[in-house]
Amino acid sequence: MSQPPDHAEPRPRVLRAVRTAVAAIEESLYVIVGVLLLGAAVLVVVGTVSGLISSIRSHQSALNIGVVLLDRVLLTLIVAELLHTLRLAVQRGEIVVEPFLYVGLIAVVRRILIITAELERLAPGGRALTNALLELGLLGVLTLALAVAVYLVRRSAQADDDREIESPEVSPM
Repeated sequence: MSQPPDHAEPRPRVLRAVRTAVAAIEESLYVIVGVLLLGAAVLVVVGTVSGLISSIRSHQSALNIGVVLLDRVLLTLIVAELLHTLRLAVQRGEIVVEPFLYVGLIAVVRRILIITAELERLAPGGRALTNALLELGLLGVLTLALAVAVYLVRRSAQADDDREIESPEVSPM
């Protein structure tokens, strides 16, 4: 019997090379995005400090300064959590859902705090108050949904871990 010519060998090498190139490009993009997020975090911190100094110099109210400071700190936390998520994606080679849920929770809480602070400046009634209260209600529902999602993701991860630990090795009788 004669063996057929080996035409299939170059194809797997090309596929491996393409996969390697795509993986390298993907990691390069993650690094670029990470550097950009780091730059954004630095700019937010610098902007926060300079805004705080100018707010104090212009004798703004403590409430306004506190709201702006809290807003910027939460924004910095969002960027930090995105960097953490990016780091996990590079380390594990997969995107993890839970950190994105935390980013969503931080963003929702940030918006709730801003709206609540803005409510103090609004007139006691009117369309603007109705819109703000409606937005607060929707953000509350979104907060609950994100919290339930975090709980379910954690519970699912624990169930997976328990299954790995408790998988009995059955010996034939």
